[in-house]
Formats: sequence, structure tokens, C-alpha cells
Amino acid sequence: MNEERDNFREEDISEALKRFKSSLVSGRAKYFDVSEFEGIVEQLMEEGDLQSSEIAAKQGIQIHPNAVPLHLKYAQILLSKGKYDQAQKYLDFAEKVENTNPDVHLLRGSASLIMGNEAGAKASFKKAIKAGNGETDDILYHVGSAFVQIGEISEAISYFKKALKLNPKHELALYDLAFFTDQIGDYKHSIKYYNRFIDNDVYNYTAWFNLGIVYNKAEMHDKAIDAYEYTLAINENFHMALFNIGNALANSGRFKEAIDKYREFLEFDPDNDDAYCYIGECYLNLDDQLLSEHNYQKAISINPENDTAHFGVGLIMWIAKKYDRSIDYIKKAIKIDKQNSEYWLTLGKVSSDAEYLDDAIKAFKKGARVDAENTEIWLTWAETLMNHGDTNGAIRILKKAIDNNDDSMLKYRLVAMLLGARKRKEAYEWLRSAMLQDFENINYLFDIYPRALKSKELKKVVDDFRRGDK
Repeated sequence: MNEERDNFREEDISEALKRFKSSLVSGRAKYFDVSEFEGIVEQLMEEGDLQSSEIAAKQGIQIHPNAVPLHLKYAQILLSKGKYDQAQKYLDFAEKVENTNPDVHLLRGSASLIMGNEAGAKASFKKAIKAGNGETDDILYHVGSAFVQIGEISEAISYFKKALKLNPKHELALYDLAFFTDQIGDYKHSIKYYNRFIDNDVYNYTAWFNLGIVYNKAEMHDKAIDAYEYTLAINENFHMALFNIGNALANSGRFKEAIDKYREFLEFDPDNDDAYCYIGECYLNLDDQLLSEHNYQKAISINPENDTAHFGVGLIMWIAKKYDRSIDYIKKAIKIDKQNSEYWLTLGKVSSDAEYLDDAIKAFKKGARVDAENTEIWLTWAETLMNHGDTNGAIRILKKAIDNNDDSMLKYRLVAMLLGARKRKEAYEWLRSAMLQDFENINYLFDIYPRALKSKELKKVVDDFRRGDK
């Protein structure tokens, strides 16, 4: 019976929406009851037609001035359009009429969050939860969703957990916990939540697919493949699962099997340039540069703006010591994606190998500007200067790197350079700083500067640090 009533309501709203759209064309407003106006506004918002939904809400309020649901819908539309002050007026009215309506406080809380008033938002959310009337789990879930909208994922997760604690079968809370714990890199809990969700909905192929993605990120590649295969067993037309099986196989070093799976995927999507790129990468890992380039070039022929394909050909040319051609392809990749620091780093390395020192330095400099957290750029830049006899320049670059990047490896590399330049006093000062930051990385110093193991003076500095004499 409930399903029949829902179907009748959907048909009624669908018919009402047609009549409303017809009235917009004719310019003659028509009468609808509160429920119909509410449904019309919801449908138009789902369609992304904010302008028409605003007209519907306004007309509804004119005909039914005391209808709180319409005031709330209109406030929601105004918030979506960034008209926060106007939205507050309609929320004020709704709160006066229905102070115990949790939707009023939820929407006011969301508005406060968007406006940067987190304390006010939490006060409103607290009122919403108090007025829950047996729907506290749903309210907690919606509070979490409000925090998602402003990017506070950890706070959102805490509310989703509260909702799930009240209702262990709350599907939306469970699914969002799985999704957002994945987003923050907590793969262990994401896997747990996806498995719980699947226990309740075993034929949900999207959940299986997302579980496979998380397994792959967690480097549990065999389990990822199993999850993708379940996806295909449920929905054989979900071909991205084939593509992702290829990814999992490649990530586990099974490149030949990965190529077969990518080719199987291409039977359904023959113009997918990314698949050809991944095949090219697999062949590159198999040391088959000829077939690797063939597939990268195929990707470029399909999509000339595929930066990964241009970069892949650049790598192949670098391996073949065709430096000028390599540089040309890498520059094409950079032209498409100027913010990829790995492209700038590789351009610097190839330019250095080609003895284009000035160009190499320019590339490293640009890469460091794009991503100062890319430690390898700073280290390679310094090494390049060292290899060309500019020790002081290399030391200067590492000091600049340390100002912009907190990786302790930069300090240990600086220590090695200072020791090599016989600047022991300064080297030991930096060594103490490096050990204080991350003592475990001291083995990196011994790897790059083995002579340090034979230095009694350095050994004393390390022993003093271990004893606590810092």
C-alpha cells in the first residue's frame, strides 16, 4: 500500500510539474496545493533549474503565506544562490511558526556554516537534534552532510558515526562513512564500512566497485580484483570494472595480464585514450619501448591533449638518449598541464643529461615553484649543481629548500654537502636539527655519505643526541 501511495504521489507531482511548466510558458499562474508546490520545487531543484524553482516557491508562498515547508524551500533556494541575508528572513518566519521543526534548525545551521559562523551552526544543529522526534539518526546524518558542503570532512564523519550508532542500518550514513574515510586516506575503516554496506545490499555493484578502488589504494590488489569481478557479475555492462582490474594487475606488477584486461576494456570503448596510455606504461615496464611508444602515439592520435601520452613518449626518447626529441614531448605535456611538478622535474633531468645546464636549472626552479613539497626536485637541483662543480650553489639551494619544505631528508643531504665542503661546525648544527626532526632518517646520511660512519667527531654528536644532550 505504501508503494502504491508513493507511486500516486510521483504521478501527481509529475502532472503538477507539467502544468506548472505550461503556466510559465503561457504566463498565467495556476493554483497548486502546498504539497504540490513543495514537490514542484523539489523536482525543479533536482533538475538544476533554480530560476524556475524560485518562481514556484514564490508563487506558493503568495498563495499559501503560512506554509512553513514552502518558506524552507525558498530559503534553501536563496542559500544555493548565495543570498544569505534574504534566506534568514524566511528562516525567521519558519522558526516563529514551527519552533520545534528540526528542518528549520537544520537549514539555519547550514546557513550559519556557509557564512562562517560555526558556533551558531552548532547551536542550531543542537536544537534540530533535540527536536528529532524519533528521527535523530537522520538529523545527525544531515548535519554531517552540511559539514561536507564546507569541506570539514572529519567533522562530517563524526556526525555520520553518531547517526550509525543510533541506527546501525542507516544506509546513507554507512555509505558516506565508507566514501569519506577513503577520501581522508583511512582505507582500513573505509573497507570495513563498505563491507558492512554490502552485507545489507549484496547486489549493489557501485559499492563493490568503490570497495575495489579502496582495496587498490590500500595495495590489496587481489582483493581489489575480486571486488571488481563481483561488480561485473552483478552488472556485466559496467565496463569500468574491466579497466580497474587492469589497474590492479598493473599495480601488482602483472603487466602482461593488465594489458590483456585493458584490451578487453577497449572492445567496449575503442576510443579511450587513457587505456592506450596505461597499455603504453605496461609495455614500458616490460622494457618494450617499441610497443610502448606505439600505444602512447595511439592515445595521442585519439586525444592530442593527453599530457600523459606525450610525457610517456618523452620518457621513451630519454631512455633512447634522443634528448632533443624527449624534451619536445615533455614540453608538450607541460603545455597541457603546467602544474605537474613531475613533468618539470623530468624536463630538468633530461636537459641535464643533454648538457643544457641553464635549461635544467630553469626547469627545476619552475618545478619547485609549482610544488615546493616535491623533495626530489630540490635534491636533484642541488645534485646537478654539485655535479657541475658549484658546491656553494648546491648548499644555497638546499637551504632555500628547507625554508619551503619540512622533509628532514633535505637537512641530512645538506649535512653531507657541508661535510664534503669541510664545513664541519655548520654541518653538525644542521645534523642536530635533522635528528631532532626525524632521527630515523639518519641512515639516509650514511647511505649518501658513507665516510660519516668513520668520523669519530660525528659519532660523538650522534651519541650525545641519543643521550639527550641536544
